[in-house]
Amino acid sequence: MLLLSGGVTGASNTLTNQGYAYDPTTRAWTPIANSNNTVYRSGSACGFYKIGGSTGGFNANPKSEVLPGFDQCGPPTDVAWLSATPNKFTLAPGATANVTVTLDASVAAVSQPGTYQALLTFRTNTPYQFRPVGVTMNATPPTTWGKITGTVVGVKCDGSTAPLAGATVQIDTWAAHYTLHTDANGVYGLWLDHRNNPLSLIVAKDGWQPKAGQVRIKARQTTTSDWQLATTLPCN
Repeated sequence: MLLLSGGVTGASNTLTNQGYAYDPTTRAWTPIANSNNTVYRSGSACGFYKIGGSTGGFNANPKSEVLPGFDQCGPPTDVAWLSATPNKFTLAPGATANVTVTLDASVAAVSQPGTYQALLTFRTNTPYQFRPVGVTMNATPPTTWGKITGTVVGVKCDGSTAPLAGATVQIDTWAAHYTLHTDANGVYGLWLDHRNNPLSLIVAKDGWQPKAGQVRIKARQTTTSDWQLATTLPCN
């Protein structure tokens, strides 16, 4: 979730204390409570603390506030594909311990090949802090898998085209169903077993005429299936 609060509006002529939250799963903005201090150039911290700012120019504001219900950062969560053994132990002064870190790409949380990253953190009862250690796992596709990818573009009345971000790509097979959404460049992609062939695709987005078709993929290969959706606007 992305939270925004305060700033300037009206061609940079008016201060505002309005705020909005963006949910990437629904791609929707919703209003949040107005902040107490109408400033801009303020800082923030998680959960959602608003610190300082200015009422104009470089006139610093010493006030701070917190959005109710957002007083904590998100709690750390265990990563299903990473484990450490032992994960708890006691060290005598000057002693060391060996910890085995295991990466497992077969867990349900790893549904697609690619690069997965996590942080291995440490907690102690000493006054010292330890930096997290970055861990990267490169998951490779099984030998029977292939990839389907492509770009979805919209065709306007004048014949010009542009990538369609957020278009829905429904992929149905005899074994499973997948719902994808194109990225900012109109691109989608999915790895799956070639024995799911044939793949039935439906591509749609509001304001554009949907299309459907079938595609076959091959093991260890990338199959490209691009789509052009015509506008639903009347073209004179």
